[in-house]
Amino acid sequence: MTARALWHSAPDARVRVESRPWRLESVYYDAVEAFWESVRNHEPQFFRGPVLSVTGVQADANGPTLLTRWTDYAHFLYSHRHWPAEHPGYVRVLFAAACLITRDGYLLAAEMGEKTVRPGWIQAVGGSAEPSDVSDGLFDPIRSVRREVAEETGLDLADPGVAQSVHVAGYTEDLRDGSMAVAVKVQLALTQSEARQRFASRPVGQDPELSDLLALPLGPEGASALKSLGQPTVRYLDALLQAPELA
Repeated sequence: MTARALWHSAPDARVRVESRPWRLESVYYDAVEAFWESVRNHEPQFFRGPVLSVTGVQADANGPTLLTRWTDYAHFLYSHRHWPAEHPGYVRVLFAAACLITRDGYLLAAEMGEKTVRPGWIQAVGGSAEPSDVSDGLFDPIRSVRREVAEETGLDLADPGVAQSVHVAGYTEDLRDGSMAVAVKVQLALTQSEARQRFASRPVGQDPELSDLLALPLGPEGASALKSLGQPTVRYLDALLQAPELA
């Protein structure tokens, strides 16, 4: 059975970022650098941007705190191609997933564009964390989602005619590699048809990151619809579709 992702209801979840980035041992560092040189020559679509990696979870009376530290995409990609999840250098990525819930009860999922690292994959709208998303040692998933949604879909979540509310609902935990997606519930003021029309009419560059927005019903029906598409899908999306806090 394929490992999936667990859903954790945690509207009070916080993400703490260590002040110092991950420093690999020299033997690992040299291997990652050599690997990245090869990637640059053969897979130019990859970008060596910042990545947050999960180091643990602390729980207290105020809710869970997800502990993270910065590394980069070269380290992330090398670890996922060369090391098992138990390796001490394995990157357990953390990011914010925009759960765009339309007025008529659909979750809008993203189909990745042809020039991305995962062409045709279905996932939530969202992307890697940026250092600008961190303030006083805490990652702000809402800030991250607002930026990523604007860049990828053209929807301005600060516009009350687009979004009625934006808040953290919980997070998913991947059972295979330990990665986490902080789920930011965005209650849209738009129907799925209206949102997709705005997406289709947005200004796009030469290589848009998303090729389409898909409207999936919430609950088990949505999970079945996702499976019927027959396209590669990130494991956490099934957990998001069935999370009661997103309904």
